Amino acid sequence: MNILRTSSEDEMISEYLRAEYRSERFSERIKEIMKELSLDESIISSADLNDTDENAARKKLLGEFRGYGLNRELFENFPNEIHWSLCNFVSRDLINIRYIDYSYWNELSKGTHSPLIAAQTIRDGIEIYNQSNAGFVKAAEFIKSCGKFSRPILLTSDLEHFVIVEGHLRITAFALVPECFNNVECFVGKCSSDDLKKWI
Repeated sequence: MNILRTSSEDEMISEYLRAEYRSERFSERIKEIMKELSLDESIISSADLNDTDENAARKKLLGEFRGYGLNRELFENFPNEIHWSLCNFVSRDLINIRYIDYSYWNELSKGTHSPLIAAQTIRDGIEIYNQSNAGFVKAAEFIKSCGKFSRPILLTSDLEHFVIVEGHLRITAFALVPECFNNVECFVGKCSSDDLKKWI
């Protein structure tokens, strides 16, 4: 893993929303919330990170959508003090990336939280909670055909071991084709080890 440049909370939020807006699973819900908040699609598709009002609106949107900044849902006990960077990863880094503690990912990875183990579960044709693995396979094929996804978002305390904040499906797809996980950009937030343990 190499740090390419410093980033910010505002940029991370923008990337998070862009990924979820494009998601087949989550796009309808985020559009509903945007309508409730009277927000136009452009706040995601052409974000202006220098506009403080836009940044505040995106933060509120992520709060309503995922509990960000509200200490609930995915972001319950999420660290407050985080330094964000844009980093680039290669295939050997996959062994140090882990899922959050969530029942589906726990089962898929056989309790290891490792996307590489989850990828083997998928190759073995095992489906968790009767959920199809087709989405992972489709995403892996997209990657193999040089398709580009939004950047995953990770959290770390030591810049050696990482937990996925956003991008579980995409990282799993890369684990299916690890040779393609080369110079892949991710947003990485660095926090204290104590704060990370409280969240995961």
